[in-house]
Amino acid sequence: MKLIDVPIEKIQVGDRHRQSLGDIEQLAANIREMGLLEPIGIDEYFQLIYGERRLLACEELGWKQIPCVVVKLRSVVAGEYAENEMRKQFTPSERAAIGKAIEEELGNRHGQRTDKRKDFSAIAEESPQGNTIDLAAKRAGFQSAETFERAKRVTEKGTPDLVAAMDAGEISIDAAARIASQPRMEQSRIVQLPKEERREIVKQIRRTKADQEADARRARDVFLYVGLANAVKFIAEFYEEPQAAWDGLWRVSSYDFAERLDKALEYLMRLKKAHPNEAKKPTKVS
Repeated sequence: MKLIDVPIEKIQVGDRHRQSLGDIEQLAANIREMGLLEPIGIDEYFQLIYGERRLLACEELGWKQIPCVVVKLRSVVAGEYAENEMRKQFTPSERAAIGKAIEEELGNRHGQRTDKRKDFSAIAEESPQGNTIDLAAKRAGFQSAETFERAKRVTEKGTPDLVAAMDAGEISIDAAARIASQPRMEQSRIVQLPKEERREIVKQIRRTKADQEADARRARDVFLYVGLANAVKFIAEFYEEPQAAWDGLWRVSSYDFAERLDKALEYLMRLKKAHPNEAKKPTKVS
């Protein structure tokens, strides 16, 4: 990776960058006072990889050039940089952006390709096979695709102060991803809390999500299995004569009942064989 000064007008911003950029004027004021402490990242073709807020702030200040780290994506994808070296050189948000750039260039290995340049087509064939997200995560220095996804979530939905706290190591990637699920004002409030209080808040968010998943499973159980049990119970207690039942089914246009009945009986037999429906009554306490 090398650092160079690049004319701002040459830098191209794609559509994968942040939609909510926060207070650019305040950032510009900080840069005016202290200078640009962290360069932005571009690829060999002057496509912006990370640092959009800094780029816009410097543009607002009237800068003509900006310091850039040139990230050679082809070399990264080819594995020429060790994963621990990536972790040392780049912050989590920068590595998330590099991983996203790799995903965009390589496309999905199981479907259509989205490569924009011939060299990426070649390197895609040379690289280890597998999911693009797994390769992007590994090459960007993440230990798993799940961690990569969490870091992306923070860069996409997190407030600038949350991203900064994650990059500084004050908040873990996992905790930052949890916090990023909250409204933006709440994110900023949580970031400012003492460490122990913040940890408790993250635990609450995690429990809340687990409760929601449990509720969703319960709703699905009620819809599927209570419905199935009620249907079987209804049929078991159905006393209409078969001919009358067929006439009634014809009147309500259930023409495919016989076909569905065959499938239902087959399934119920398999269900009974797998899990005998033994009656379970509460034991009487004497």
